[in-house]
Amino acid sequence: MDMTPVLTQMGILVFIMAVGFVCTKLGVTGPEFTRSGSKVVLNVLLVFTILNSVTSAELELSLADIGIYALGFFVMIGICMLLGLIMARIMRLGPNERGIAAFAVAFTNTVFVGFPVVESVFGAGGVLIATISNIPFNLFIYTLGVMLIDGSPKAMSLKSVLSPPMIATLIAIAFLLTGWELPAPVVECFSVISAGTVPMSMLVVGASLGSVSIKESLGNWRVYVVSLVRLIIGPLAVWAVLRPFIHDEMFLGVVVILAACPVAMLATALTIRCGKDEAFASECVFVSTVLSAVTLPLMIYLLL
Repeated sequence: MDMTPVLTQMGILVFIMAVGFVCTKLGVTGPEFTRSGSKVVLNVLLVFTILNSVTSAELELSLADIGIYALGFFVMIGICMLLGLIMARIMRLGPNERGIAAFAVAFTNTVFVGFPVVESVFGAGGVLIATISNIPFNLFIYTLGVMLIDGSPKAMSLKSVLSPPMIATLIAIAFLLTGWELPAPVVECFSVISAGTVPMSMLVVGASLGSVSIKESLGNWRVYVVSLVRLIIGPLAVWAVLRPFIHDEMFLGVVVILAACPVAMLATALTIRCGKDEAFASECVFVSTVLSAVTLPLMIYLLL
């Protein structure tokens, strides 16, 4: 496939991320921007991106299609979670780092990195398929994911599963199954608002990385092992397992892209909430995000 659009998109994402990084270093933005910006992306912009994917994509999905796609994403997360647990055991990490490392491999940054890259490669149709990943992602991350970090089942929150992106996903599925069409002005509003998702997402990522100690992050060998499994071994394993069963090239491409994304930014927020090693989680996010600018196009080139 022609890698020019992918490399161009990654270049744009890295540039916007660098702007956010510099803004933090210059004091233009700070922790408050990262917190509030993340909320805006997750609770507002991503919702309109999901809804816009339904109104813009020339793709019809049946209930069976949605079930198959959801199953594929369940398998993707399950494979990555298993790899994370195996890796954490082999590395003999301490009790605080073990769960964070497993979480870092299991859950990827689909919203801030995956969706923009999917859109650049496959357009709105790809985003529509990627949207369905919100179902297993939300079900797992606030249950098994939190349990991995905290080390206790009591930390799981079923209430958190019903996040705005999850609700928007369910609404999008309803639109697909019923064939409802919205008025043109409403569709245009969705399109305009959703256009802010990519730049805002990457600004938040950059601003977040700007608060991390680069020297300490680059000096922690454990972070490189986590990044290796997350960015290379993970997508290779997902591709190897699912390739014989998935004949839809767009679906396989979306799965590979989401599996090859860096560590989910929620790793830091959930680690803080559970009172664990925030620094290690932030380092995993930082290093994997920087390295993904090279590894993500490479995975797309090799596997798609």
